[in-house]
Amino acid sequence: MHAPLTRRAALALIAGTTLAAAAPRPEHADLFDRVWDEVDRRYWDRDRLGESWNTAYERYRPQAIAATDEAALYRILAAMLATVGDSHVYIRTPAAVRRDADADAGADSAQFGLSAWPTAGVWRVLSVRADGPAAAAGVRPGWLIDSVDGRPVDDDWHPRAGQSARFAFRDLTDRPRTLTLTSTLLPPEPPRRATRLPGDILLLAFDVFAGGEDRWIEDEIAADPPAALILDLRENEGGEALAVARVAGTLFDRKRTLLRRVARGKTLDVPTVGAGRRSYTGPLAVLVGPRSASGAEILAALVQDSGRGPVIGGTTAGAVTGAAQTKLPDGGELWVAVFDIRSAADVRLEGRGLFPAVPVTQSLADLRAGRDPVLARAQSLLAADNPA
Repeated sequence: MHAPLTRRAALALIAGTTLAAAAPRPEHADLFDRVWDEVDRRYWDRDRLGESWNTAYERYRPQAIAATDEAALYRILAAMLATVGDSHVYIRTPAAVRRDADADAGADSAQFGLSAWPTAGVWRVLSVRADGPAAAAGVRPGWLIDSVDGRPVDDDWHPRAGQSARFAFRDLTDRPRTLTLTSTLLPPEPPRRATRLPGDILLLAFDVFAGGEDRWIEDEIAADPPAALILDLRENEGGEALAVARVAGTLFDRKRTLLRRVARGKTLDVPTVGAGRRSYTGPLAVLVGPRSASGAEILAALVQDSGRGPVIGGTTAGAVTGAAQTKLPDGGELWVAVFDIRSAADVRLEGRGLFPAVPVTQSLADLRAGRDPVLARAQSLLAADNPA
């Protein structure tokens, strides 16, 4: 005959089960300590870390050790790093690193074929690829996304090829539309785009400073010198500092201070690089918005502060510090801001962003109608400065 299960016995069994599921993971402890130590040792401002960084260690280390899998561990590490409050202190999972490497190599990636961005807490579909599942289902720019599989939109989630998800949309008339999209492998879109606009204006857009953008700009201009140039940095997330300096060099006929690096009481002025007499010195406008980050913000600030040309659009991301990469033993990556960055005018843009001299926003009605008032304003300003 079995003895009755007392309340004390029941609690003991539950506690025992919980402890077994959360058994210490030595490899998690090692990775956590490596991440914490790297930030403690390399972050540009020890005063900003202060005692709160020690508190973060005590709070998050037990959670990391008890994490049941890689995804849970990286969520905990990301939460700890978020306490620093710096855009360039973050971690990437091994899967994300592999995905980026595949993209850099030109490999196809699993996608639904749409891009979206939150505005006032609401996710807007900004563009739809003609060759993707979203276009085939009738999704159009200007639709709103309320949820994916019944949950809030997670911009860090990436589907597997063939994976389906249920999107709760609102269409151009705000009518609810629930569609199930199945991801498919799509080739990467070109990171650089050149377009000739009326009035012999050359529009150049590129999404990252990866190196070689300066030569591309020079070649596009030399092939058919334009009456005016527009640089569209609205989707540019930043990139390599040297690449930013070289692009800046194509726009000025003499060397200028591009930015100021500040780290642990020391300041270093970083100049533009190259071009000189080969630089483009004609009419120029730069387009920015909330997705313009890091190097894109610094380049736009230089153009605006120097009076080189109008900067048009919305306030930028405010993500402007300088990071160094640490490769982690499991294939992940840690990025730590090792210096602060100020504009050439000694303005700190981190957490603030650049306020364009010509503020223009694209409303939801503009997006749904296919209008681009930011680009239109740039064209009108350049036309006024350069009448036929």
